[in-house]
Amino acid sequence: MNPSHASLERLLLREAVKEHMSDHMHHRLPEEACGVLIGHADEASQSITVTQFIPVKNTAEFPLHSFHLDPVQWTRLVLAEKGIVGLFHSHPHTTPDPSGEDLLQLQSFGGLLRVYAIASPAVPGASGLNALQLHAYKIIRSEEERESFSQLPPSSKSLPGRAFYSLAPVPFAILSE
Repeated sequence: MNPSHASLERLLLREAVKEHMSDHMHHRLPEEACGVLIGHADEASQSITVTQFIPVKNTAEFPLHSFHLDPVQWTRLVLAEKGIVGLFHSHPHTTPDPSGEDLLQLQSFGGLLRVYAIASPAVPGASGLNALQLHAYKIIRSEEERESFSQLPPSSKSLPGRAFYSLAPVPFAILSE
């Protein structure tokens, strides 16, 4: 889980992984679902291919509107799994855009990952029973705090000299098996 801070320009997601994420998200409704993305980077093409999704229990106090990875399961995955490249969670009631809470939590684990994926149930009329709307983001490390976080409580901000993590949209493609 040593992420390279080289540029990530594209995310490739296997069809079976997308289906697994969608099934897990729909099974957990109306709560937020979460899990980790396993894969590998191709620095030459500046892409990451996600080959597996591992669901993780959401232990948030209010799982309808937030998520916290089960600490025991998360620790086991970090210590045992090779190739953790990202994190997935769902927004069952809103669009799959990062919330303020998402960006706040990112400061705790941003240095471990390269990709952050958020999904929402697809709009009515979308093809497929368990369709989802998915947005992918690359995790960006900087030494400067973003102005948009100046309203956060001082206890939630990065300490001086520590990295600060933000998200930027990254295009993705679904790979047929």
